[in-house]
Amino acid sequence: MGLFSRLWTTIKGWFGMGVSAIEDPNAILEAAQNELREKQREVRKQAVQVIQQKNQVEIMLRAEKEKLETLEAQVRQALQMGRDDLAEQVMKQMLTVEGTVKSLQQQYDQALEAAEMVKRQVKAFEAQVQAKYREKLQLQTQWKQAQITEKLNEALSGISFDTTDEAWERAKEKIQEKQARAEALTEMGKVNLNTEFQELQADINTLAAKDRLAQMKAKMGLVPLTGEVNLETSGSLEDEQVKERLGKIKQEMGPQ
Repeated sequence: MGLFSRLWTTIKGWFGMGVSAIEDPNAILEAAQNELREKQREVRKQAVQVIQQKNQVEIMLRAEKEKLETLEAQVRQALQMGRDDLAEQVMKQMLTVEGTVKSLQQQYDQALEAAEMVKRQVKAFEAQVQAKYREKLQLQTQWKQAQITEKLNEALSGISFDTTDEAWERAKEKIQEKQARAEALTEMGKVNLNTEFQELQADINTLAAKDRLAQMKAKMGLVPLTGEVNLETSGSLEDEQVKERLGKIKQEMGPQ
């Protein structure tokens, strides 16, 4: 099997290479990429050897052709000098060199074809390697997204709103209880104020009734008429009582 055949067999085998079962896809991809890099270096090395062999044959062929040209010139020169014997000896060498040139030409043609084939195959191999690199990046991105999604789903699956709902219900009950108490206190405040006003009005009515009775008794001659004094006393007493009741109410209402 020639060098080119071995090279091409190697290339075809690499793309069917097995990858060991590793848990982490990133490790798998990195290992595969490192192996591809190594194979890529080996491909290039073997390709260089194929091209180098072609170049060596080409150098040998060029040298033998130059030798053939030299021998042919010597045959012509010997014939011109009338030295047929010398021309015959040189012709024998010339025929040997011609056989060598013919053989080298065949080798060169084969080596040139192999070199061109290697260049095409290496180029195709390089393209596939680059495609594998791009695919690796895409797979790594997908793997990372899958990990993020998995972690997010795990986090969401572990969240329960039961405890939060209970806390909110307790807070809502406390707030409603506080609001109800505040409204009750406000309502009671209104009731107390109305009661105070009613009591104040009753006291005023009582004083007015007493004053009217005193005036009627005076007119009937039952008691001396002291209207002016009684009115002033009545008015003064009424004012004092009003002030006293207002002071109590202010104390109950507290500082404003």
